[in-house]
Amino acid sequence: MVGKLTPDDIATASIVPAIMGYSRYKTRNDTLADAIAAMNGKVREWTSSEPAEWGNRLEGIIIAEAARRLNLSHLVTEFDTAYFHPSIKLACSLDGTAVGDGAKIRTNVAAGVYCMTSPWITLDGKGIIESKLTSAQAEENPPLSRGPLQLQAQMLCTGLKWGVVATLYRGTELRLFVYDQDWEMQDRIIDAVNEFEQRKINCDWYPSESPSDAASVYVNPEDDLPPIDLANSVDGEQALAEYLDSKAMVESAEQRLQHSQTILMDIMALHKKARGFVGNKMYEVTWPTRSYKAQPEKIVPAKPAHTARTKTLSVKEV
Repeated sequence: MVGKLTPDDIATASIVPAIMGYSRYKTRNDTLADAIAAMNGKVREWTSSEPAEWGNRLEGIIIAEAARRLNLSHLVTEFDTAYFHPSIKLACSLDGTAVGDGAKIRTNVAAGVYCMTSPWITLDGKGIIESKLTSAQAEENPPLSRGPLQLQAQMLCTGLKWGVVATLYRGTELRLFVYDQDWEMQDRIIDAVNEFEQRKINCDWYPSESPSDAASVYVNPEDDLPPIDLANSVDGEQALAEYLDSKAMVESAEQRLQHSQTILMDIMALHKKARGFVGNKMYEVTWPTRSYKAQPEKIVPAKPAHTARTKTLSVKEV
């Protein structure tokens, strides 16, 4: 390991799943904000986690075992430079490469080998080995966020024609997902990278994926801007109507929930459990108690003053 080789101000293979909306951990706007910050000279502080550290430590073992099972030679696991696509703003780094002898392989479950893009895949010449470590249950079709998209982006940058995502599940089972070039997927990656680059240059945010995403993007509102007329927006008044209807439904449901709970509690009184049928199903209702240990007085540490955008809206009739 020689540290991070790819730049922070362009799309890289490792963030391609995020900019295509497949990441569980980062939104498209998160990755865009990182790239815009890097473009403006802000250095990003890298922090690691224990799972990531174990992934780094076991990377060489995972790659070596993948090469052994696939009968690959000329294994390389150390790289001094990143790889860049010749015509789009996309870069990648590699975990490993190895050379195949031209053998055609097919899925072999006993050996943990799965051919993902074709029934038969030819391991001819140099290919990519991407190492993954996960606590997920072993699977036969890994999610796009855990290697497949990253591998296709690496193929785009290197020009190599096959690769394997070597995934160690829960530290006990290694599965090798073998891919050749997926032209449709690579076209989608190219489109996503080009859009990402244009949005970065223009500071044009993606449509928000959630209230939290919107709050992290539009951080500093301007006090002197006039109110937006929602009638001039395609979905504005429809979204407002949906918000008000949903709010009313939530409040009504909350009132019904509180009312029904109160009646059940009065019926149960000092009993801990009750049972009853709804339709043809029997339900058990439990009214538990909770014990709390004594705790010493706590002094809340001071926090600096700051301003943040709320993650909920306030709506009132005017």
